[in-house]
Amino acid sequence: MTLPPALTQNSLAYALNVVQNYAAQAKDRATSANTVMAAGPVDATFVFNLLDQLAGLIANLNAVKNVVGLNSYATTNVPGYAGTMTSDITATVNAAQACIDWVVANFPVSVPWLLAFQLNADGSRTPRSFSSVQTAGFRTALQNLLATIG
Repeated sequence: MTLPPALTQNSLAYALNVVQNYAAQAKDRATSANTVMAAGPVDATFVFNLLDQLAGLIANLNAVKNVVGLNSYATTNVPGYAGTMTSDITATVNAAQACIDWVVANFPVSVPWLLAFQLNADGSRTPRSFSSVQTAGFRTALQNLLATIG
């Protein structure tokens, strides 16, 4: 017999690990982003970075949510977990997408352009700033995402 290769994407252990790691990262990032946005203004770069992280969360969770046997494997291997992993993944993906949707619907545009930076006289760019009031809806969407993660 030979040593098994690294866990594959179709492995139950791999899938559960992805879910748990990305859920923990999402929780940390959403909590931090909420705190930062509540405390004062953030710029377009901050918002874009958060959008990229949310898109990564969605892609990674969707990549493993259909691994056969994940629901029973999770309830067997995660102490105290009695949910349905695929349903919980779907709820988190939907909440992350709602965060992205809020930004898409509310980011300043001059169709078809995003108004994300100011072009300065010297050619440098200054990212647009968003106040705590302007990000209130985004923070609510992030709180809804947080509610899907234990």
